[in-house]
Amino acid sequence: MAQEFRTFTQRVTAANAAVRNRILSFAIWAAMGLLLCVVPASIARADPASCLEEVSSYVAEVDQLLATERKWITPFDDLNKRYFEFRDCDTDALLEVVWRSSFIQRITYNPRAKKYHILLSSKDVEVGFTYDAREKRSSTLFAVWVNK
Repeated sequence: MAQEFRTFTQRVTAANAAVRNRILSFAIWAAMGLLLCVVPASIARADPASCLEEVSSYVAEVDQLLATERKWITPFDDLNKRYFEFRDCDTDALLEVVWRSSFIQRITYNPRAKKYHILLSSKDVEVGFTYDAREKRSSTLFAVWVNK
């Protein structure tokens, strides 16, 4: 009977070890899968060149709308929805692109919050956004009537 007990105990110990190995293996694979899901997203995000291309396109389209659109605010709202939000831009390069706009009104800087407030305007419409230099992302894209 002692021999049978030892054999049974050894079997249980071996089974427990196998279960632990499976759990550990699953945990390792799950961690690797999670890592693979996260890594491409952070690599895709960290591209200042694509951000600047997006800002350049946005400014060009805003300039075109400010030059031509006098009756509708909807195209500006649609443009802001399409381009929201700018991420991981080099702040100086972003400001340089915005300064090239024909409709630049002002860029103000809040040093405490490290945020730039950018305003483009025609005589009819104001369009703008805020760029947070600390978080490297834009927020508060807006378009409003000036003389309506």
